[in-house]
Amino acid sequence: MKIKSKLLIVGAILALIALTTMQGYLIFNTYDLRKKSYAVESRTKIGSIVKTPYVDSLSWNYRMEFVEKIPEYKNGIITKDSLLNSLEKFSSLKNDTFLDYFKKGAEYYNLDDNIQFKKIATSIQLSENGETEDLLIDGKDEPIFLLGTNFPTDEGLIINAWNWTFDKDYTNTLNQESTVDIKYRATIYMKILNWDTIIFKRLLLLFFVAFLLFLFIILLVTYSIRNLLKLKRISDIKTDFINNITHELKTPLATLSIATKTLTNKFAKDNKDIAKDSIDTINRQNKRLQNLIDQVVDNSVGYNDINLNKEQVNLSSFLKDLSEDYALTLPKHIQFIKSISDVSEEVSVDQFYFSTAIVNILNNAVKFEGSVIKITYQIENFEHIISISDNGIGISKKNKTLIFGKFFRVSEKNTHNFKGLGLGLYYCKQIINAHKGTLDVKSRKNEGSTFFIKLPLSNGKKNLISR
Repeated sequence: MKIKSKLLIVGAILALIALTTMQGYLIFNTYDLRKKSYAVESRTKIGSIVKTPYVDSLSWNYRMEFVEKIPEYKNGIITKDSLLNSLEKFSSLKNDTFLDYFKKGAEYYNLDDNIQFKKIATSIQLSENGETEDLLIDGKDEPIFLLGTNFPTDEGLIINAWNWTFDKDYTNTLNQESTVDIKYRATIYMKILNWDTIIFKRLLLLFFVAFLLFLFIILLVTYSIRNLLKLKRISDIKTDFINNITHELKTPLATLSIATKTLTNKFAKDNKDIAKDSIDTINRQNKRLQNLIDQVVDNSVGYNDINLNKEQVNLSSFLKDLSEDYALTLPKHIQFIKSISDVSEEVSVDQFYFSTAIVNILNNAVKFEGSVIKITYQIENFEHIISISDNGIGISKKNKTLIFGKFFRVSEKNTHNFKGLGLGLYYCKQIINAHKGTLDVKSRKNEGSTFFIKLPLSNGKKNLISR
């Protein structure tokens, strides 16, 4: 059963990890697809804005102004840098007009404000009479910014690129007519600011539902594992109780069997002493069996089933009398310390049940190897507080929350070193609960235990009278 439980728990955890991984993978894919979809959608809108006759005319104007400067470059009047600077200058003069137009187009097409546009010249090649070539700009050079917002190229996404060719006739330095072939390549980019934030907002509902589903799965697995462990614990307690009660019943039953055989023996018929001893043995074992059954029946009831016959009692006097009587039953090697405050405050209790609870706790202190036992009583924080401490074997941290459970017995490595049915502290707890009080314990393994019984003051106010 133990191995099966561990396998089920490990299987449930692995299944949870697998489901979480799968869910994370699907969410990541959805996120990635939304990013691509958003990029395509933005490209389309930008294309609708810039691929218009008005933008084409702006581009045509600064390109033609640039072309008009090429003969000066070919004739050595201006340098290559000056020629390229002129292209940048001519385009910048048109950029403010373009940005206004782009803003209006973005509003019309509902393009996100976080999207920026950039157009650059990435390649300009000049060739004359189909022979000589002059690369003004190639892929290795810094491109020339033309229109839009000048953001770093590596931060943007490419939208489109196209080539434009034009022939320019001019008179060279030899006073000869010549033709320059211009091959011009431009590329447009877009940059999406706060991309992750935009996509996250669009997927917020999906993330929320996925989180709720993930939380539900975790709670379901946790609940299932807890139930499994609880059922296993109950099963172990039941098995332990059956084994224990069987062991407790075997001794009187075996004794009864022997006594019965002795009584029916022909030698016992003529011997009144043997017959009397056998009958006495049968009566004792019968009484033992009855007490064992009564213990199971009476001590396993809940506090709602306990019928109290309450009366006003002065706990100082009550505890002193109980302690004096109990001290007479203790072995000589056990030291019993009493520290009971004299108070006039009375409390309503059932003397029989209340004394049963205290004696059970005291018996436990002796049973679990306590050689020094101390009982104290005082009124503090509007409560009657009775504490019973010992220097016995103590209670481990894992068992402190279990000792008040029905049929629970302290064990080490599945071996019970102390007899009992595991009902004593459960019964004590029910009795104190029936009195509207609380029963708690402070303990550390091998350092003893202290049990606290707390009852509320009857009149609801502190009235401690020391004598």
